[in-house]
Amino acid sequence: MGLCSLSCWRVTMVHINLSLYEFCVLSYLHAFHAGNHADVIKHLCWLGVINYLKKKEKPFTVYDTHAGAGCYALTGEQMQKNREFETGFVPLAGINPQSSLLSGYLDAMTPHWENLQYAGSPLLAANALRAQDNAHFMELHPTESEVLTQVIRGVAKGNTHVHHRDGLEGVIALTPPSAKRGAILIDPPYERLNEYEAIPTTIRKILQRWAAAQIVLWYPLLSGRAGRKAGASEAMVSGLSNVGKTSFTAELRVADKHLDTGMYGSGVMVINPPWQLDAQLHEALDEVSKHLGPSVSSTINWVKKESNS
Repeated sequence: MGLCSLSCWRVTMVHINLSLYEFCVLSYLHAFHAGNHADVIKHLCWLGVINYLKKKEKPFTVYDTHAGAGCYALTGEQMQKNREFETGFVPLAGINPQSSLLSGYLDAMTPHWENLQYAGSPLLAANALRAQDNAHFMELHPTESEVLTQVIRGVAKGNTHVHHRDGLEGVIALTPPSAKRGAILIDPPYERLNEYEAIPTTIRKILQRWAAAQIVLWYPLLSGRAGRKAGASEAMVSGLSNVGKTSFTAELRVADKHLDTGMYGSGVMVINPPWQLDAQLHEALDEVSKHLGPSVSSTINWVKKESNS
């Protein structure tokens, strides 16, 4: 049984004797959504940041606050339930990309895809690390964390660590790294409304300790169907407009905001972004949009420029 298959089996065996709070926190499993359009924009951006860090021989450290199981079997029960990968990664598999960033993403994903797997952000990062680099992958769900440990153990080249802990608490405790070069991926499920308040607080604490941190924050774009969560991402991003030296947002929309569609797209806010990442993402997302369908579109918007600091 492969690691991804093992992941799908073990996640279904979660203990049911959880408190109500624990159930709310731990009920989310990324396998239900792996390979969807949100993963495409998130993983493109994350690989773009890591690629920039690798341009120098000096070591760097990456952090993933909501790492998940790391690898997901396409034939697994969770992925088969919604089959969201069919409108995300599937239209991109096998294309001849023009964008260098999209090409790198597809190259990183292809070996897993050929084995009927989709690689999550920690596995993509672990595969990209060099011997001198470091990584901390955090996952609160006990079963997911256990599977992630096995997945990362099988591919790790640098100094990688899997932590069974709350990612927002963990990233504050583990930063700054000694080398002071690195990046953070914050990718919560947004199951609870208070996550939209906890994340800005966490980011501000990180930047007080590590001003040069490159932070990638993923967020959903939600229609009125989401109730009180509708517009919460936009408010969160607006509230972070004054943090970091510079920042921009990149968004991928797959449906009309005015339709009762729930999540009509998603975005990433990149704080202290590497040079030219905005241009690379713009090129990649333009190409992605053409393959995902005629109603799909993307935008890049600078939130804070250095001249405004």
